[in-house]
Amino acid sequence: MDTAQLPNVLLQITTLKQQGLSNEEILQRLLETGLPGEAAQQYVNEWKKLRIEKKRNAAFVYCGIGVFLLTTGFLFTVFLFSNNSNFNFALYGLTIIGLVLVFKGLIDLMS
Repeated sequence: MDTAQLPNVLLQITTLKQQGLSNEEILQRLLETGLPGEAAQQYVNEWKKLRIEKKRNAAFVYCGIGVFLLTTGFLFTVFLFSNNSNFNFALYGLTIIGLVLVFKGLIDLMS
């Protein structure tokens, strides 16, 4: 696999994927450009690895923000409850938003 050609081929694969082509069609198009079969498959595999890594990193960010909101909501609820203030938003709002973000992150991690 030629590392100097890697960014250009990855950009071409991304463009083809945005056009709605399947992985087999993308591989066929790469073969039509003159790449050897094994090199084209390696480029597609490298593109898949990079895409999965990017999705995994975004999932960790979602989970982290969700856990932060859950912790913040808990702390605000305890503080507001001890001061006899209205704690509904902290208890329900931040908890629901935090749970949604954590679940979205977990779904992205498992898919």
